[in-house]
Amino acid sequence: MTDDAIDIRYRPTGGPPRKVSFRPRSDGSWLRVTLEWNGCQWRETGCEPVDEVALECVDGIAIGR
Repeated sequence: MTDDAIDIRYRPTGGPPRKVSFRPRSDGSWLRVTLEWNGCQWRETGCEPVDEVALECVDGIAIGR
């Protein structure tokens, strides 16, 4: 995880661990990076720029950055 990044890690049934990382960019936007654990390190499987990131919780509280 890089400084100020938001990482969500999970393990799909029958598959290797995966991670979605939202990394802040200097222009105020974010870069969404998807990664997969290959047994030794995280391997990037894709990325795209995004304008806004928000975390929505079950109780309805949303946290935006």
